Amino acid sequence: MAKLERRGLFYRVVIEDYVNDKMGPLPSRAQEGRFHDQGMELVTYLAGGAETAWMEVGARWQGHPDPEPYRMLEVRANVARVADLTDPSIRRKYGVELSALVGTDWKPCQRLARRLRAEGFEALWTFSRADYPPGRQLVVFLSQLNPGSYVRLVNVHGIREIISLD
Repeated sequence: MAKLERRGLFYRVVIEDYVNDKMGPLPSRAQEGRFHDQGMELVTYLAGGAETAWMEVGARWQGHPDPEPYRMLEVRANVARVADLTDPSIRRKYGVELSALVGTDWKPCQRLARRLRAEGFEALWTFSRADYPPGRQLVVFLSQLNPGSYVRLVNVHGIREIISLD
């Protein structure tokens, strides 16, 4: 089944300045990411766990960033129409290889995101490249949310309050 519901607590790491910025802390600020590019509407990447969220930051900046300027967001989400890309049958349906989901070439994933948006999906559930194989991410197309679906910030913490960096 291509549709599944995702609800629960998710995590996102942002620079502290974004927490109270007029745009808010949830949308990705990067012009391009695995599942978005400049031509797409707002998207947020929510990790299934706090450690995965922090690992994504390290992978994005290719190293071990100083945690002080960052904040860990706890985000409650309830999204009804989600494409589960962790399911091999769904990947086959969309013609996407596992290697594309965790590889360095973002173009196949960006094309897939456009297709899923066009089909009315609100989000996709996928692997975290930075924390593969156990880590997961919920990628939410914020402009696609239907009535009853939501993504809400519930808490903001310093990185060290949530995860051990030792």
